Amino acid sequence: MKKFIILICLLCPFILVNAQDDVQRAQVSARVGLGGTTMLIPNSTFTSQTAFGYSATEQLRLGVTGGLIVDIHLKNRWFLQTGVMYGWQRFHQEQFALYDKDSYKYSIASENLYTMHRVKVPLMVYYHTSLEPNHFMVGLGLFADVALGGKLTYDASAKITDPDNEITDYMGSGSFDPFKNDHKYLYYHKSNDDFTDKYDLYRGNILNRFNFGLAGEVGYQISKFYVGAHVDFGLANMMNKKFAGDNYVERLFSFQVMLGYKIN
Repeated sequence: MKKFIILICLLCPFILVNAQDDVQRAQVSARVGLGGTTMLIPNSTFTSQTAFGYSATEQLRLGVTGGLIVDIHLKNRWFLQTGVMYGWQRFHQEQFALYDKDSYKYSIASENLYTMHRVKVPLMVYYHTSLEPNHFMVGLGLFADVALGGKLTYDASAKITDPDNEITDYMGSGSFDPFKNDHKYLYYHKSNDDFTDKYDLYRGNILNRFNFGLAGEVGYQISKFYVGAHVDFGLANMMNKKFAGDNYVERLFSFQVMLGYKIN
């Protein structure tokens, strides 16, 4: 985050020197978008979890994004874009793990629904095909964002085989904020029994709040209106190493279809 702020400060003199008088120096726009979010799990993570018979699948869930964007004219058809965006993001994850521990065999299948509230600051360079009111543009750059909070809804089933090969089925569920540094509890019961017990899953945050990565966008300006497609590819590991271990990695990926209106 500090490097991101320093980069903005270093670019300020360049902006002031190269802005041209015949083009408005700063243009403010309101943006709103609809898109999807998911976690990307690299192959190295699956390889490191093979001893546990691990597998996972991710499914997109729709979310919304909105905020203010500032386009700063650099030179000719080049612009620097920054701003503040809020995102309500969701994704669904299914996991399966099979492993042995102290002569017991565990088979666990879970469904996890994540909801996140994130604030993002982009820093992107755009090339406009024209300075006329109607034209295409393409942008590449960086972003940094932080989670204000979220919710993880967890549902799981487990089969536990004891040393005598007797199998017991369990059902478990829970709901908590994965970003908070507090106790995370699950509630479980045997499949043939309604009595519910409480399990302290972990104390601490499961997901890291901060993220940064690469951003790209293509769009078309129609007078004061704008339509575009935007993608964010996170480079930070969102999983807390204390919870998941050093070899487990998940990176956040999102895309949005954006609509905008130029305010000035």
